[in-house]
Amino acid sequence: MKRSLVIALLIVALVFVLAGIGTVLFFTFDRGGRGFVFDQSLVSATAEESKTLNVEGRVTLKVQDDAGNVSIVGGEGETVEVKIVKTSNALTQARAAEDLKNIRYQIEQDGNVVTLTYDLSRINTRDVDTVDFIITVPNEVIVDVNAGMGEVNVSGTNGNVIIFNDFGDVIVENIEGTVNVETKGGRVDASSINAGDGSIDLSSGFGKVSLEKATGKDIKLYSNSGLLEMNDVRASGDIEMSTDFGDIFFNNGSSNLLTVETKGGKVSLGQLNLRGALTVQNNFGEIELEQAKATSYDLQAGSGSVTVDGAQGKLKATSDFGSIIIKNAENVTVDLDTKSGSVDFEGSLGDGPHNIHSSFGEIHITVPADSALNVDLKTGFGSIESEIPITVTLTDTTKGSQQTGTKNTGGNQLTVETENGSISIEASK
Repeated sequence: MKRSLVIALLIVALVFVLAGIGTVLFFTFDRGGRGFVFDQSLVSATAEESKTLNVEGRVTLKVQDDAGNVSIVGGEGETVEVKIVKTSNALTQARAAEDLKNIRYQIEQDGNVVTLTYDLSRINTRDVDTVDFIITVPNEVIVDVNAGMGEVNVSGTNGNVIIFNDFGDVIVENIEGTVNVETKGGRVDASSINAGDGSIDLSSGFGKVSLEKATGKDIKLYSNSGLLEMNDVRASGDIEMSTDFGDIFFNNGSSNLLTVETKGGKVSLGQLNLRGALTVQNNFGEIELEQAKATSYDLQAGSGSVTVDGAQGKLKATSDFGSIIIKNAENVTVDLDTKSGSVDFEGSLGDGPHNIHSSFGEIHITVPADSALNVDLKTGFGSIESEIPITVTLTDTTKGSQQTGTKNTGGNQLTVETENGSISIEASK
């Protein structure tokens, strides 16, 4: 009985092994009769074709290309010029040439609507046949591209642009109209975009996303894992920049609200003029602002320093592990808090109350000598020093490590506390 059971188990195991081998062979063997896909390099055969379509007025161009590059260029004239490049890949030149004859694509026209389609039939082998579409269209055109594998490039068009790409880079430039781009794997480069009252939405699953010289209403940049970069970008509405893992850079621009978020990376913002609030959240990485003007700031660093040069309005900055440095502030209302790190503030204080706190670190404050403040300075372990005289108010609860009083007859409330570190106040030179 036991011997029969062992034999039965061995037979079952053998069946599973053979099934696994069969599955591997099924997906690695080219059933077109060309052998195993991964055992040698491929050769290719290429052919070019072309077609001209007559149109009148604004064109709607739709492209679905499962494998191949798509290039769309706006130009003068009233025709749609299509150049088609077919490429077949196989183990032998003869086989590639034979397969080239079997590549099929469709070009359809319904009035001013032109549709180009290439459906990929073989998906289980690496010898993928591709079709590149190189298209010249009148400037007035609406573009809708759905690509599977390959680069998509659109330039010089006047009209809305929608692009989706599974795997490949997307490049758009010199566009007048709304732009919506998404690629699951590849970079997105956009430049010289005038969306008017429309939006600009750029997204990548894995890759860098960049936008340069652009205007629009609402602008969004997103990458699941990649760098985000904007230069010379202006929005009449709001701007959002978000990446799970990657740096974020934005230099020279304007908007209403600006929201920036990364779970890991550096955030650097400079030369911005915002008509609303600036919000930055960085779970792991530093935050740097230089001449980024906003009505209010909410800066949150989980693990990293916060540096702000040239703030105004309400300024809130927090860090779990990192220093906070504020320079050249103008009439700000501050709420600064770090759990582990020093705090350096230099500038003028506006309407209060003001709060500066560090759980573990020194606090250094530089303000104009004529600053009128009510102050409450407290340290758990460290000294308290001030170049600006403080008229101290003594109470029954006053301790040596605490000074409560007024500067220059008093004014807005300034509360400064560190649990472990010294506090110093200097007069700005």
